[in-house]
Amino acid sequence: MPMTIAEKKAETNAFFAKRETRLFSYYQSTKYPLIYRNSYWGGCSGDIPTKTILENRNNFIEKYNISDYRPYSTLSHKMIKKTHIFYDDNYNKKTPPKDLHKHYFQWDAGMSKDHKEYYTIKGTYGKSIIVLFSQFKHDHLHNVILEHEYFEVPPLYNEGLTTYIKIIHPYTL
Repeated sequence: MPMTIAEKKAETNAFFAKRETRLFSYYQSTKYPLIYRNSYWGGCSGDIPTKTILENRNNFIEKYNISDYRPYSTLSHKMIKKTHIFYDDNYNKKTPPKDLHKHYFQWDAGMSKDHKEYYTIKGTYGKSIIVLFSQFKHDHLHNVILEHEYFEVPPLYNEGLTTYIKIIHPYTL
């Protein structure tokens, strides 16, 4: 049986309502859109993140006194090196190679980390940062991540992923 005009109109309205939701970027649903708007997570769109993720994102800014998102391109090589996780074939912590610059990206590729994000801590004039990443639950990597001074926090990307953060101060470089 063909659709009535009212049914077609309702279907069209539902289509456009769903389309608008997909165009809505995540950063717009937090209390801190100016901080999250340039982050990878903040630029994602689709179904609105769960209430838990939004609360965790808002709490993250408040708890760690975040002032701004920090683009990767503004980080020094020493700071970037502190964000890497080095491990051997048995997933034990490993000393970074002296020729790290030649193998720079291999360390992130082996971790299945989902898009690192960098944030500046208020009052440090951009010198202290927090780096965060989320990854699927891989128990064999958990200990080596913790050995690199990361710690687990409530999920900030997706409830099915583990989120880790690390605070990096200039005097630790």
